[in-house]
Amino acid sequence: MPSRAVLLACLGALLLVSCDRAAHKRAVDTARIVDAIKTDEVHWNADWKSGDAARLAAHFAPDAVVMSSGATPLVGTAAIQSAISQLISQPGFRFAFVSDRVDVAASGDLAATHGSYRMSTDDPKTGAPVTEAGSYVTVYKPGANGVWKAVWDITAPAR
Repeated sequence: MPSRAVLLACLGALLLVSCDRAAHKRAVDTARIVDAIKTDEVHWNADWKSGDAARLAAHFAPDAVVMSSGATPLVGTAAIQSAISQLISQPGFRFAFVSDRVDVAASGDLAATHGSYRMSTDDPKTGAPVTEAGSYVTVYKPGANGVWKAVWDITAPAR
């Protein structure tokens, strides 16, 4: 009988500890995450205007993937920065985007944005502006330091 009482006491203590841990888990503040991502998007747009490829690439996680219609996916910040350098060196280059939706997982470990973008360059032969508009989806994860970085960035030009 005493061993049964000890077993029940241990089970009760284990139950109390697990309930206590669940009660002390912090609820994820998804609104704060949405604000952090929207703030980053403001900085990201400013970085496009600056023409600094390193600052632009810094918005991506080290193993990020960028997928654009008709192009080979870019994997990693070095490849992304190289492609950005080529892109921003084109005459008349301009790029801007705006999200119309930011969703954050209830767990707080994943977020996604959806929106539209507009990119312009000058035609090398005529000098006339050439504009591409489309939509995008960007998936974010927080880094070890808590800063949200893009892990997948997918664009689709409007047809």
